[in-house]
Amino acid sequence: MPVQTTEVDLFSVLCCLAIIVLGVVLALTMIGRRRKRDQGTAKAAPHQAGPVDPFAAYSTTQLSTYANGQLVAVDNAVRTSEQELGFATAQYGAAAVTTFATAVASAKEDLSAAFRIRHQLDDEIPEDDTTRRQLLREIVDRCGAVDRRLDAEADAFEKLRAMGANAEELGQSLLARAGELRDRLPGAQATLTRLTDRYTDGALIPVAGNVSEAVARLDFADEQLRQSATGLAAGDRGKAALALRGAEQAVGQAGSLLDALGKSAADLDTAGQNVTRLLDEMQGEVAAGKAAMQAAGGAGGADQMNLAAAVARADQVAGDVRTQLANPRTDPLGMMRRLEGAASGLAEAMGGVRDAANRTEQARRQLDQALHAARAAVDSATGYLTTRRGAVGTTARARLSEAHALLDRAESGGDPVAALAAAERAHDLAAQAMDSARDDIERWSFPSGYGGQPAGGRVIIGGPGGFGTAAAGGMGGAVLGGILLDSVLGGGGMGGFRIGLTSEGGQSDGGATTPGAPPVQGRFGGPSTWMRPEKQ
Repeated sequence: MPVQTTEVDLFSVLCCLAIIVLGVVLALTMIGRRRKRDQGTAKAAPHQAGPVDPFAAYSTTQLSTYANGQLVAVDNAVRTSEQELGFATAQYGAAAVTTFATAVASAKEDLSAAFRIRHQLDDEIPEDDTTRRQLLREIVDRCGAVDRRLDAEADAFEKLRAMGANAEELGQSLLARAGELRDRLPGAQATLTRLTDRYTDGALIPVAGNVSEAVARLDFADEQLRQSATGLAAGDRGKAALALRGAEQAVGQAGSLLDALGKSAADLDTAGQNVTRLLDEMQGEVAAGKAAMQAAGGAGGADQMNLAAAVARADQVAGDVRTQLANPRTDPLGMMRRLEGAASGLAEAMGGVRDAANRTEQARRQLDQALHAARAAVDSATGYLTTRRGAVGTTARARLSEAHALLDRAESGGDPVAALAAAERAHDLAAQAMDSARDDIERWSFPSGYGGQPAGGRVIIGGPGGFGTAAAGGMGGAVLGGILLDSVLGGGGMGGFRIGLTSEGGQSDGGATTPGAPPVQGRFGGPSTWMRPEKQ
């Protein structure tokens, strides 16, 4: 019996060992198969290799700076392309440029969406870091889409215009146009002098420098026309075409600057008339508010306290505006902005004592005046930024983009109350855009170092000594106007990257910037187009 028991126990042990060995073999087999399957999957999908986020090495602050640079570069490209499109339309007609007009319109939609995101990031509601990075990546992606859309049409656009082949004719036309604009300068200066006598310095910020800036653009155009003639004499039509493009843009901006001065004069005169009407209306609203407070019998509820505060504020603003109207120099649009803000607060406080029909009728009476003021403010800010875009950062551009969107909403009709609120907000944002753009330009004009950096976003073009608008040949004006893009383009920005667009791998699409290279001419297309070598 003991022998049999030992044999049984030995048999059991051997069976257990066999089962364990079999299990190990099966496990190793399964692991091997899984490894082969994973390796095969990796080979089948090599695109999954590498980091998911190409900007993972950037801090959120660095990514924000990069996205701002993208916005500025692409916004400049859209504005330049739109100007170039206008030249082509005048030369060949709208039917010949339909494809390019569609590309610009689509680019503007993507750009507006990118600026809305930037505006959201800048508002008073903070986002968590993950959300902020996602939004910044969306800005970068949309800027890339704009660049690709415009760049895809650049070659066809250059072929359409054939500036080299038509250099003689175009040069004569630009020479005549530049002469006409110079003939307008004395009248423009007289208009500015009249406005200076009648309106405050603050009211004239959008146009105070327009005459001198127009002179700078025309000086640059003259120099470019001389270079074009030299190129033609030497048989170099490529050089002639390049110079003509700069002259054409400069002449176009000079015309815009002088036109803006005349429009501003008309807008200020009209706003001055509207101030008196809006003031009378608001004083009526103040009286209605005081009557509502008396009817409430001194009740101390929150609504009554809000109404009392709104009435007091509106009454004070009305008094201040009446005092300002008595001064020899006024700021009609500034007064309209103050009156609109006070009237809006009073209307909101009066909402509890008025029915919807009364509120709608009150808004309808104020809407036309508010729309005119908002349109004048948006137009002034747009002209100011467009003709000085070489020095303006993202904050001003984002505010202006949102102001355009709100003005479109206000002008589209619908509920007068909502339209009035949108018009007032558009006016306010346009004024903010002007303030930010002016700060950027002051930093550009008097930088602490090359390529000053405004609070509103990195300046693409710096303003070093000798590069101001009074520089020889109008070079400074061409840089300020975004006609010439300085070769550094924010050089050294993010780890040596140019502020222009970069590929997904983080390498600059246009290659490294060559130190001491001449400025680049803006042309139809995206920033990638500007980085291409000029075709001679």
